[in-house]
Amino acid sequence: MMKNAKLNWVRLPIDSLENCRELGGYSTEYGDQTKWHSFLRSSDMSKLSKEEIVFLGEYGVKTVIDLRGEDEIETHKNPLAEEDFCEYYNIPFITENVSDITVTSYEISMGDFYIDLLEQKNDSVKRIFDVIAQAKAGCIVFHCAAGKDRTGILAMLLLGLAGVEKKDIVSNYEVTYTNLESMHQIEHPYGNIPKEYMYSNRDYIIRAYEYILHTYQSVGQYLLTKGVEQDVIDLVRERLLGLGETVAS
Repeated sequence: MMKNAKLNWVRLPIDSLENCRELGGYSTEYGDQTKWHSFLRSSDMSKLSKEEIVFLGEYGVKTVIDLRGEDEIETHKNPLAEEDFCEYYNIPFITENVSDITVTSYEISMGDFYIDLLEQKNDSVKRIFDVIAQAKAGCIVFHCAAGKDRTGILAMLLLGLAGVEKKDIVSNYEVTYTNLESMHQIEHPYGNIPKEYMYSNRDYIIRAYEYILHTYQSVGQYLLTKGVEQDVIDLVRERLLGLGETVAS
């Protein structure tokens, strides 16, 4: 039996999604909190049942941003791509050397991989933020495979843009490994990939967070450097904070 979709859930009560959770409820430097039912971060959504899809629709999901590559989508399609209540966008969030850290032989530390994601030469960051700014009123869910790396970096950018403090951004990232219980007992869940790649160690995301501050001074300045227009940045921040938004029925 599904729970009440109108409530504010820290981690959504969806059996097929171990790591689908809210960006709402965080204290911000603007004196308020990030808006509930506005942004969800998630792991692979390919196993959603019909009942769970209905729950997400009732939760307010109107936009889906799939950060995976075409090869991942071919084997694990997101069923929300076929639903009428939401719009689906596939914007691969990848680097030159690595698309998914769990299926690569490229040797790189997790922190450096995150910096590679931030500095990738394609326009995916701009495209992602343009979609968010233009999305219908309602909830946006973004996801990759585990919901840790690509999803974690985008969550860091969004929370940072909303003025959420570092401690909360780090803790939002850290809980991923705790949530992914199904892989804890598997010695090699992704072949020969080192087990530490599965962890959501705070040092990984701190490396990316501090890189942003040291190199660009703020998330906003980083986004401007990546070609995101100031009006888009303002719209995304307003959406995160629920400013001037009419909630769709």
